[in-house]
Amino acid sequence: MTGFNNQAYSALVEDLLNDAFYIGERSPRGTIATIRQYAEVVIRKILNFSNEEYVTLGNKKIIEALNRASNNNSLLLDALKKITDIGNKCTHTQRIEQVTDQEVESTLESLFDLYAYLFVNYFRKYRFGENEEIQSSFSILPPIIRYIALSSLYDLDTEKVAIIDKLSLAILKAFDEQKAMDWLNERKDELKSMSSVTPEAESDLKEKFGAATASIIVNQAPNMYDLCLDRVKTVNVKIQEKGRLYDDFESAIELYKKEGVVSGESDAVSEFNDLMDFVYLGRKARENEKLKDKDTYLIMDNLYFE
Repeated sequence: MTGFNNQAYSALVEDLLNDAFYIGERSPRGTIATIRQYAEVVIRKILNFSNEEYVTLGNKKIIEALNRASNNNSLLLDALKKITDIGNKCTHTQRIEQVTDQEVESTLESLFDLYAYLFVNYFRKYRFGENEEIQSSFSILPPIIRYIALSSLYDLDTEKVAIIDKLSLAILKAFDEQKAMDWLNERKDELKSMSSVTPEAESDLKEKFGAATASIIVNQAPNMYDLCLDRVKTVNVKIQEKGRLYDDFESAIELYKKEGVVSGESDAVSEFNDLMDFVYLGRKARENEKLKDKDTYLIMDNLYFE
């Protein structure tokens, strides 16, 4: 029996996303019920289940399989429970009162958590920051999904320079400068004690320039607090001038199609490309004039430390 195949689900996903997000005047009840259906597809992706295998969100065997596959990951399991609970209310006829926009928002937030888990799981297997092109493509995801994924990865590795750098910018783009500054200031002491040059980068510098020159470069490099603070302030100026480059899948999909597919044939690259293809599957592009000025944004969002 084969596993999950993105293209085999393309027609179903296109229909579900169309009904959930692209039809005008769709009721909150209908939107939530459709997101619940789509969540089943995401669960199939996580478990690598084909259409021949039975999947419903509340099924005990499915929950047990997710527990095993995710090592009881709370991001995944909590999101699934929320979607299941509210989705059941909107699917069955026992609930007759009006469904609220707030409940739709809560369901969407849980769907974002499911998306984020896909990348948390990926980067637990392939360490974040090891492939610069993958890191760049990851930045094409909507800021809120990057924020959720990077927050979870940071909890697993609080000393990973690439995660800290990208997370501070994701907070800025998903929320605002103040929240990014608050996040940095809450960790000011530990970030000030952390060099922005990783041991791997220092080793590369020694090979290229010799130990003496490498030592000078490392000693002159800013600590992580100062570097992230400067980056947040610099990028925020551009956001205030021009607005965010993209906020959602619809405004980013054209950039993804042109520049988001990572080159290479390694397992890490193949699995990442497959994930990105899945999360953009069925999304409809919305015209985004800011993409014409994308280099202004991307240069600031693609500095690497490894």
